[in-house]
Amino acid sequence: MQRITASQAEKLAKTVGRHRADDNLYLHVRNTGKPTWLFRYVAPDGKRRDMSLGQFPALSLANARAETMEWREALQRGEDPLAVRKAAKDAVRREAIASSYTLRIAAQELCDHLRPSWKNAKHAQQWMNSLSHLGAGLLDKPLVEIETSELLAKLEAIHANVPETAKRIRQRIEATFDRAMLLGHVRHNPATPLKRALRKSKRKKHFAALPWQEIPAFITRIRQSNMERSSRLAFEYMILSVARTNEIINATWSQIDLTRNRWSVPAPAMKMDEDHHVPIQPRMREILLEAQSLKLAGHDWIFPSPASQTRQLSNNVFLAAIKRWGMKGNVTGHGMRSSFSDWAYETQPIRGDVIEAVLAHKEDDASKAAYARTDYWDLRVQLSAAWEVFALSGIAKT
Repeated sequence: MQRITASQAEKLAKTVGRHRADDNLYLHVRNTGKPTWLFRYVAPDGKRRDMSLGQFPALSLANARAETMEWREALQRGEDPLAVRKAAKDAVRREAIASSYTLRIAAQELCDHLRPSWKNAKHAQQWMNSLSHLGAGLLDKPLVEIETSELLAKLEAIHANVPETAKRIRQRIEATFDRAMLLGHVRHNPATPLKRALRKSKRKKHFAALPWQEIPAFITRIRQSNMERSSRLAFEYMILSVARTNEIINATWSQIDLTRNRWSVPAPAMKMDEDHHVPIQPRMREILLEAQSLKLAGHDWIFPSPASQTRQLSNNVFLAAIKRWGMKGNVTGHGMRSSFSDWAYETQPIRGDVIEAVLAHKEDDASKAAYARTDYWDLRVQLSAAWEVFALSGIAKT
């Protein structure tokens, strides 16, 4: 076709109708309103569409042709111009929203969301007031611009004077970012790594624990020891399952589901008085199958006492072995959980709340607990599998 000139476009703009100006480009003139440039095309789905480019003469013929060329190229890439333009506008709108969505606004929204679940009306005020320790500079900063390093700097300064306040603030920031992620305002939570960073400086006395790097050698030592068979199996099972001593010595066959590879510990047996489910990994399954030969008819203990199969193991059995090995004061059975925790936080790319779920730790912050609506089973299965592989890495293969 013959391309029209700028002067011809001016003449056509005075005549009602739809005038072809170039390939895919039309000048649409109505009875009322200004003439509009249209890009007419067949979309990848086979449908014919009209896309307005702008009004004439504000958008000149030359500029309309240039824009038309860009949309033809989009069609050649298999893209729908209208969809491409909408996506671009949506991105600009999201960016504008993100630039004004501050930590203060996000925290207040979460506070309002949780308010109906709080019995104490003053809690909401206390919840927001605690965040004032962060300062206006950080509170009024867009969520998308907040980095882990600046949160850490603020919280470390608070932690030096009031550790408990720092802990609560960290929990509330993490909960705020979690909700913002669910709402699509941010893509990651910069507060998640802070739990580990602040925990290093706690003053609370912990159970003596082995460095996680020494766990494989320790399991080898257990296997090569002269411990009674039941005690030896229980000790290794405890390390691999990351369970507490009492949960191991009181474990019964009725809690085991080898079909689903799940050990279900009932609430009364748990420190937090909540049911807890533990993935049974391959070596743990081997231990259970071997322990079946120790079962006495009419008694349900998985790891019975070597002295009497009618009773469970003594809660001192692991400490006694550690003492015999000359390691008293350097390690405890319960400390194996700390070894796992250190290994997971330092080596695994996984969320802290998944690690805490493996440890059956209960979230002590009401706002964070309100969002903990899953036990992260699939992720815990993956994490416990990785732990077993690592823990057994010192075992010589035959």
